Amino acid sequence: MVLQRGVQLFFLLSALLQLPASNGEVLVDLPNGRIQGLTQYTYSGVEYNSFYGVRYGRSPVEELRFQPPQPVEAWEDVFDATEEKGICFQVPGDFDLETEDCLLLNLYTPAVNASAGLPVMFFIHGGGFVEGSGILSWGVGPQFFMEYGVIMVAINYRIGPFGYLSTGDEVIPGNVGSKDQILALQWVKENIRFFGGDPDKVTVFGQSAGAASISYLLLSPLAEGLFRAAILESGSALNPWAYQRDQVEITYQTAALLNAEFETNRNSSDLLRFLQSVPGKELDAASYAISEQLDNPGNLQISKGFYWTPVIESQYEGAFLTQRQYEGFESGSFIRVPILIGFNAEESMFMLSSTFETTLKAYDENSKFLVPFDFHVEEQQMLSEIGDEIKEFYSPDRELEDNTLGGLQYHSTQDFDKAVLKQAELAAAFVPVYLYEFTYSGPMGNNQYKLEASAGSGAVRHGEEQNYIFNRWYSDEIPDNSDLSKFPEADAKVRSRFLTLFTNFAKELNPTPGQEEMLQSIIWPTLQPDDWQYLEIGEDLTVHANVPKAAMYSFWQNIYNIYAQKPLDTY
Repeated sequence: MVLQRGVQLFFLLSALLQLPASNGEVLVDLPNGRIQGLTQYTYSGVEYNSFYGVRYGRSPVEELRFQPPQPVEAWEDVFDATEEKGICFQVPGDFDLETEDCLLLNLYTPAVNASAGLPVMFFIHGGGFVEGSGILSWGVGPQFFMEYGVIMVAINYRIGPFGYLSTGDEVIPGNVGSKDQILALQWVKENIRFFGGDPDKVTVFGQSAGAASISYLLLSPLAEGLFRAAILESGSALNPWAYQRDQVEITYQTAALLNAEFETNRNSSDLLRFLQSVPGKELDAASYAISEQLDNPGNLQISKGFYWTPVIESQYEGAFLTQRQYEGFESGSFIRVPILIGFNAEESMFMLSSTFETTLKAYDENSKFLVPFDFHVEEQQMLSEIGDEIKEFYSPDRELEDNTLGGLQYHSTQDFDKAVLKQAELAAAFVPVYLYEFTYSGPMGNNQYKLEASAGSGAVRHGEEQNYIFNRWYSDEIPDNSDLSKFPEADAKVRSRFLTLFTNFAKELNPTPGQEEMLQSIIWPTLQPDDWQYLEIGEDLTVHANVPKAAMYSFWQNIYNIYAQKPLDTY
């Protein structure tokens, strides 16, 4: 009873301390210490509080490198959360903010009393597990969400070798980047109430590798009880690029670039001691050098698996992932929460460049490059036969080199769509699943990639929907996409619909809990394994009673059933 009164008093003091100070700053008391943030305003004048660079884990350096993250320790002085701090090492590029001391999050909350109990939207960034950040200056702006009565959290987590290097044993088991996500969720569970949030109403959402991360979280027993709903945009643990089968070999190849001893020395403990002593910038540079050693054609690595990704660990206490992804969703061995999942109409438009024609020519010369590695077929004649079938489906009357649209559709369905559809289909046997396809291409999407044959391509690239849900720099002429006067009315309508659907889901576990004029009074039905229904998010909202991209999905299902070796891992 004394403890209960103490907790109640702590809550009361925290509620009082969250009121904005006269200088625009705001203070919150947490169990580990006091934190200072800023009071800010959205473009339309809604007041909210921002807390930048909040530490959720100890700095993972020296003996903590490659190790599971450790909870943040208590502090004495007021923690300054009024400006952004570091980002994790990025494999491509070199940035001033890069640091290993990057287990930080940004937290944004409407200016409410700490007892408000608002739903929490927890964002995990994408970037192929090698780049990206949750910070404002990297395009993860909260202002739109602040107008919808939710708290938003955006995190950094270790990426590249710092997050996903593995020796395939318990010395460096891997997946510490995913374990960072777990620790950040635990931090939210323990602290969000002091910011006005409800720890039992957390929705995780992410795009691309962020969505794949959430898919992996669903498969991990470590994440049980940390969130109650999941939104996955254009990514899944079933995507072929989201799983690396040769992580141990890549680990030693990377080490050998730094020390030739590891061309032959395969002792995990020796490697750990050495790599923990290497300056972070040197390890980062070595990982970039390895990532440049791509197969020919270069984007074959998308099918083979990116260099630094989650891996399956051995059975031990604290393991993040111990089951194959496909089997987990097929058997229902995942965290059973409602799922909202979808993809964009032509995800792979980002591949359109001067080198895409060279890639398509390589497919024409050797069709086996078209066969996903998750078929686990090694016999060369069989690979060629499967590749010929794939080529015939996507370009029946000409070479792929002369059929850019066919090549683009191959990559969109192979690299993104079929895995998202398969996860939705498998999960729907156990939990409510809301499936969408985003087809609206407007100026706010800022799609820089164009096709002469864009009719039929869908014209909505990978990541385009992010411009509708986050405030961010748009162009020199439009430095902030919050100014809706700079965009067509249809763009503003699509933005409002995305935000309404996502925040409804976070609040009610249903994107359309009632008929709303903004949503054309539609009711978004759940997908059933034997009754496909999905929402098309275009200039208008349309419910369809069929499989999206049905012919392509049916084709892939058929050739997986005929040729792929079981058990499956990705799809």
